[in-house]
Amino acid sequence: MKRTAKASPPPPAPRPSGPRSRLIRAEAPAAKPPLIKKPAPDKTHRSLCPVNLTLEQIGDSWTMLIIRDLMLRGHTGYQAFLRSEERIATNILADRLSRLEQNGLVVKKPDPADARKFIYSLTEKGADLAPLLVELALYSIKHERRTDMPKDVVAEMQRNKPVFVSRLVRANTPKSPIKRRKPEPREAADETLSLF
Repeated sequence: MKRTAKASPPPPAPRPSGPRSRLIRAEAPAAKPPLIKKPAPDKTHRSLCPVNLTLEQIGDSWTMLIIRDLMLRGHTGYQAFLRSEERIATNILADRLSRLEQNGLVVKKPDPADARKFIYSLTEKGADLAPLLVELALYSIKHERRTDMPKDVVAEMQRNKPVFVSRLVRANTPKSPIKRRKPEPREAADETLSLF
């Protein structure tokens, strides 16, 4: 039996040395896993002051403008928000809509006319911001020289603020398919208050 010599592998190429050599030898980064939308983690708050808790949800310069567009201007789509006169950037709009959704102020549903788009609407929690929105508008009207809110709307707000706010809340609160049953009244004469 005749033996044949196996070919040996070629000698390794000399490796460069110095700071660039680390870049050459580095392996390609591993592919990132697909992003999965996770529920918002339990977050820690700066404080439990009610003003702080509210400002953590809506206290930047864009969030209340999105709420305004939903509540007063009837905007429901991403492109409609972009067309607002304040010219919000697309990345900021996407971030704020996501935050509003995570905080339970806005709900996002697929557009039945175009599956690639979404329709945004206020939740009951979001609609409850109507009094704050009206107060912000009235404050600005009182202290700023120029505003562009229609005079008839301003007059209606100033004339009967509680009625204006309640109509705004009703118009923006989602209609619940389940009717809540009213509790039956109990006789108060036989009840006593017990603290223990």
